[in-house]
Amino acid sequence: DRENWGLHEVPQLASYGGFIFGNWDEDAGSLDDYLGNARWYLDILIERSLGGIEVIPGQQRYSVDGNWKIASENFVGDSYHLAHSHGSVYALDIRQLNPANPLVYRKGKLTYYDIAMDNGHGFTQFTLCGERVEVDRMLAEDMGPEVVEYVEECHARLLKLSEAQAKVHALPFGNLFPNFSINDFSALRPIGLYLWTPKGPGRLEVWQWAATDRDAPQVVKDMARIDFTRFQSTSGIVGPDDTENFEQVTQSTAGVIGQRLDFNYQMTLERDPVEGFDDVPGHISTYVSEENQRLFYRHWADLMDGGKGARMVYDKPRLAAQG
Repeated sequence: DRENWGLHEVPQLASYGGFIFGNWDEDAGSLDDYLGNARWYLDILIERSLGGIEVIPGQQRYSVDGNWKIASENFVGDSYHLAHSHGSVYALDIRQLNPANPLVYRKGKLTYYDIAMDNGHGFTQFTLCGERVEVDRMLAEDMGPEVVEYVEECHARLLKLSEAQAKVHALPFGNLFPNFSINDFSALRPIGLYLWTPKGPGRLEVWQWAATDRDAPQVVKDMARIDFTRFQSTSGIVGPDDTENFEQVTQSTAGVIGQRLDFNYQMTLERDPVEGFDDVPGHISTYVSEENQRLFYRHWADLMDGGKGARMVYDKPRLAAQG
């Protein structure tokens, strides 16, 4: 009797730029409204690809003894963990492993910002003045004329969206509430896609993919595959650091003292948002900040209390997204 006992269909399905989203709440609003200003940023990722985003064959799926919110927080705004948690990576000669890794250019070359949005979405380690495309141009010169042409074609596509989006160029770290994370440092590096699937209050299952531009030069595709395996995979030199953090933070908060104490998320609480980027949506804060984390948890807590989610104190009108 499949009509009565078959699998339940997801009542709301919608796609944005090839990403398929489902919602079990049949009375929820539209996907476009839910994404809000995050669409402006997703358009950068989607439209920069000459042939569309292509998932590299294979998926990594593994279990972690940690709470899913810690993993989402890591991508929504946890910028200060980088130098400490990945200190061993900073100590390596990253240029020899992969010249396209942004760690090579971090010191003195890039000015970063954090960006928070309604509905708990957030991105971190953003550049807004065209620095990342300049880094890609430098790298492309070393990789050959085909890659130089490719970077310029990607930039031209983004200019058709807007000059501001072309200056952003890439989405280094971000999380779409609740549990879909992205990293995208460069047109020459892999796109990391992560789904943090809750398996209980202290356990999660990670679904992880690497993607690239379908029409990227083969040398770029090869470097993307090697880079993701070397850095972000379960056996890489970055991914396991984060997994250990997810587990240790969850375990620490479950102890007697951890249950008595509150986390402190006051960093930059009294600081005004960054001004001068009126054509960039969302609340822009200096790097490093906890504005994104505060909004993420405020939104989650309000939903758990039966509300409709938290809104930002500072916000701008939504800018038109493409598509």
